[in-house]
Amino acid sequence: MEPIYNRQGQVIAWHNDTNIYHLNGAHAAVMNGENVYGHRGQHLGVFKGGLFRDHRGGVIAFKPGATGGPILPIPAIPPIPPIPAMTPIPAIPSMTPIPAMPSLGWAAMDWEQFIRA
Repeated sequence: MEPIYNRQGQVIAWHNDTNIYHLNGAHAAVMNGENVYGHRGQHLGVFKGGLFRDHRGGVIAFKPGATGGPILPIPAIPPIPPIPAMTPIPAIPSMTPIPAMPSLGWAAMDWEQFIRA
């Protein structure tokens, strides 16, 4: 599993294949191409260039090696990844909105607001 970092460089989640997990190993979201979806099939945002972006194009979080956004903090050393929970049956994804112009800044919302949108 690969760590996902917030704007302070703290590990906030884990990414494994097409799945995103909370720090405790609970399943958080699914990635389908560049799109990120919640458990109810709602479109949460996009993942491109190692950056997670909201519907306004602001950066929510990043993975190591991310490019094309704000100046990134020095990432903290990640903890040992949790044992991931079973992946739920995916919901039917909602319509993908027209993507916003990518911003060079951080989004107003944090990771928890993004995942629970």
